[in-house]
Amino acid sequence: MSRLVKILLLVLPAWGAAATLDYAALPGKKAMAVASDDATISGIAHSQAQDLAASQLALAQCEQARTTQSAACELVRLNDEQIRTGRDILADVPNTPHPLYLWRYQSDSATVYLAGSIHILKSTLYPLAPPLDAAFRSATHLVLEIDPTSISPQKMQMKVMQAGLLPDSQTLRDVLPRALHNRLGERLLSYGVDIDTVQQMNPAMLMNQLVLFRLTALGYDTALGLEQYFIARSGNRQILELESVDQQLELLFGQSMPTQVQLLRDALDQEPDIEPMMADMITAWLSGADEQFLKLFGQQAGESDLAKAFNKQLLDERNRGMAEKIKGYLRGTGTYFVLVGAAHFLGDNGVVALLQQQQIKGIRIMSNATD
Repeated sequence: MSRLVKILLLVLPAWGAAATLDYAALPGKKAMAVASDDATISGIAHSQAQDLAASQLALAQCEQARTTQSAACELVRLNDEQIRTGRDILADVPNTPHPLYLWRYQSDSATVYLAGSIHILKSTLYPLAPPLDAAFRSATHLVLEIDPTSISPQKMQMKVMQAGLLPDSQTLRDVLPRALHNRLGERLLSYGVDIDTVQQMNPAMLMNQLVLFRLTALGYDTALGLEQYFIARSGNRQILELESVDQQLELLFGQSMPTQVQLLRDALDQEPDIEPMMADMITAWLSGADEQFLKLFGQQAGESDLAKAFNKQLLDERNRGMAEKIKGYLRGTGTYFVLVGAAHFLGDNGVVALLQQQQIKGIRIMSNATD
């Protein structure tokens, strides 16, 4: 909980049941959170200047009101927008057996599980399907896109900041069209950030920050993504990585300026649709609905030629390197739990198809699997 939220809790009431207030009539930025198993336990924040402040405060008030027996709180409203809860999303997942984003490959000496990740989730979407946890428990190695435990948080932050800066002679005013610069400034201000304080950041960095601000305001948390979930349970398992931090930073923040500007514009255009798109994508992921997942992933990636070229780099070109490393694990010994973004496994250029082209065939695991 941030220091700001702690201070606000001392001076603002922790509202109880939502029925005691006319939410629609409340002024300013506002949010409502409820316990996921008891809607009478709630928190409502209003009269805030920013979406993030409203959502954080509503969650904190709900957590303050709930008992130890109550389930976790989650956001259900942000301003006038309805937010799909974990229960809403899970209700759309088939009760019948369906494929998971989990494949098993075996050689004479090794087993490799490929698990498709979502990097940002909410607590009410746990627990995971039992076969995922079972596969992980059998693993001797955890394999990630990058290993965040191999570098200190301070050094990681420094690397990210360095990668996300414009050259010394440039500012955002120099590289962005005026209309886009003004639009960006308005959106950043809605999250409490003055654009004059980030003039040295490149458009790619700010695009990523905008998406993160928006998802956080909607109740999603990178600390609840699958990477953090399994890292916290890794124990004595060796953690390996398919790529390096520097490789990923170059991909994310080292694109040409026209590409960065287009991706920023796309992010601003898509911001109002992030909530339904994210909820639908998670539903498709939990349901093993590949076509729907890929369709949604493509939509959020953008329709311009520059965005499509970036998406090709993001997936297709990296998939080849990932497939080669996975082949190497199958030549080794042990059991490897390989956790990467779910989109990497799908399509004609996905890791699963690339392995199959080399006669390396796996078994996709169903939700009702017991071994």
